[in-house]
Amino acid sequence: MKLDLEQLKQRFRDIKLIVSDIDGTLLDNNGEIGSVTQQMINTLTGRGIKFSFATQRVLPSIVPFAKKLNITTPLVCMNGALVSDADGNTIYKAPINPSKVRLAVELANKYYIRIALCRINEIVYTDENSVIRDFLARRGANYQLVKSYEDYYDDVLEIIVSGDNKNLVKKIQGKLNFPLKLHVNAKYYRSRSQMHVAHLEVTRSHVNKKHGLKILADHLGVKKNEVMVMGDWYNDRKLFDFGGINIALQNAVPELKHKANYITSLSNNEDGVGEFLRLVYPDAA
Repeated sequence: MKLDLEQLKQRFRDIKLIVSDIDGTLLDNNGEIGSVTQQMINTLTGRGIKFSFATQRVLPSIVPFAKKLNITTPLVCMNGALVSDADGNTIYKAPINPSKVRLAVELANKYYIRIALCRINEIVYTDENSVIRDFLARRGANYQLVKSYEDYYDDVLEIIVSGDNKNLVKKIQGKLNFPLKLHVNAKYYRSRSQMHVAHLEVTRSHVNKKHGLKILADHLGVKKNEVMVMGDWYNDRKLFDFGGINIALQNAVPELKHKANYITSLSNNEDGVGEFLRLVYPDAA
């Protein structure tokens, strides 16, 4: 249901938790947080409203943003596979069964597709998969080059499969999702920064941003109607299914705009998050 600005202001009186995607939402295309966004988040958190992230990134790559904004609330990382605060105190994690990690590596090797393993503090890759760092540049992660994946099948929270052969990437997706999805969820999508590249994100079957947000909200004792989320990309769809107030940035994909209660007038490159918060919280500006 679409809401006008006055309706939003009324609804925002109940908001206790604001959760934002990072890339394409909180950050501009240069990876910076706008000055108005910084000011508004600092003001609102000072008034007791909690602010958090829900992102595909690994934890170390978002800690600098949390520190810059003085955010102490736990953060939803790796599309919901990890919920942890900036100091590394883990609220929730969903590691993939090591046998499924091994299968994914074997399939990637068989079809000559690149693969990397995401753990709590790093993305692990081998020399023959080094180009995947370019494909995953937006994640801003800590990378560890290893000789073999053999010793790194434990504690993997997400597997990234990347390649420019869409059919082979989808073939791997089919093998991981059948039969009975092997207790994992292999989601196919196109890279936002390199549209010729196809990706798979492989997690435990129940993992997504909505699930991660539920873990966070339950931990904080916050109800659905007390949550507002902001996003721009396809992987924010589940976040918008949580049941709170959904805000899509002006630069969001059409599908997310359709699901949104409100669409900002400005994009991520125009400090859209901060300007929106200033509209709905004018006394905090």
